[in-house]
Amino acid sequence: MVRGSVTIRDVARHAGVSISTASRALGGGSASAKTRTKVQQAATALHFVPNTAAQQLITGRSNVVAIMITETPDFMFQDAFISSITSQLMNSFTKANLFPFLVLIAPNDAEGFARLLHNSRADGMVVVSFHYSEQFATVIEQFGRPTVFVGKPPLDMDYPYVDPDQLQGGRMAGQVLTARGRRHIAIIEGPTDMHSPNERNDRTTGCVRALHDAGLSPIATIPGPYTMRHGIEAAHEVLTEHPEVDGFFAHSDQIAAGVLHLLHQHDRHVPRDISVVGFDNFQVAGLVSPPLTTIAQPLNQLAEAATEMLCARLEQGQWPYRRKIFPVHLVERDSV
Repeated sequence: MVRGSVTIRDVARHAGVSISTASRALGGGSASAKTRTKVQQAATALHFVPNTAAQQLITGRSNVVAIMITETPDFMFQDAFISSITSQLMNSFTKANLFPFLVLIAPNDAEGFARLLHNSRADGMVVVSFHYSEQFATVIEQFGRPTVFVGKPPLDMDYPYVDPDQLQGGRMAGQVLTARGRRHIAIIEGPTDMHSPNERNDRTTGCVRALHDAGLSPIATIPGPYTMRHGIEAAHEVLTEHPEVDGFFAHSDQIAAGVLHLLHQHDRHVPRDISVVGFDNFQVAGLVSPPLTTIAQPLNQLAEAATEMLCARLEQGQWPYRRKIFPVHLVERDSV
């Protein structure tokens, strides 16, 4: 049989089921697990390419899932977290026989986001790296279809989500710094617009609690983007205003890499003079000098949980749970 000429009728005949059953099984409609597997195996054997428009007419679903990212393209493709979690999500949804649709929007283009989302005809959405604004919050609300966040949404947005244990990660960072005898610790944060106004970042909260347990307070807390440049500029500010600094907790490995670069330029030895802890455990953590002690987060588990939650909501009509928090762990290298 010529690839591309295969129809749903051929798949149904090969699987020994009716055409409507084959359509439901491939389109995410009602079908037993045994039947779904049999039909999917037949489709694979025949190299069947589904007609998504026809499926939507039959099942009322497009099987398209939007992955929303409010970042500029240059940042997205340079940032290890966004590129990694997006890749994991796309693989996870593809395995679930859904079609991921990447909605990459600049943080100030809510109108373009609404237009893309509408044209995608998506059944649901995963929100990654959300920069809060009332306009974007309104677009997501008006979308009106199942939506799950990777990362805790702002307080006034009640959506299910998956997240690493940010509080515990921050606490671990503070604990390892104080355990090394560091007393003058600065926190280099990520962006402030990724949570509600007046809401403190959980990574900062966890670190501050650990410092408080040791009778300390941070000497500086400086927000900014998850970039190496922010790490360089923030570390320069800290060294200028607080030359006694002997410890840094950076909210990402990229920020930490910038801190290490600046400290090297100023002849501050790590870890003899100053300790540095990052967050993520991406490839850069093992490549910088010295190799970075950091907090590892499980991206694969986050992507799989978000997929599981959204698939359950689409197929069963309810969320299996409203949130899932994954443990993080400390990866000790040479920067403390």
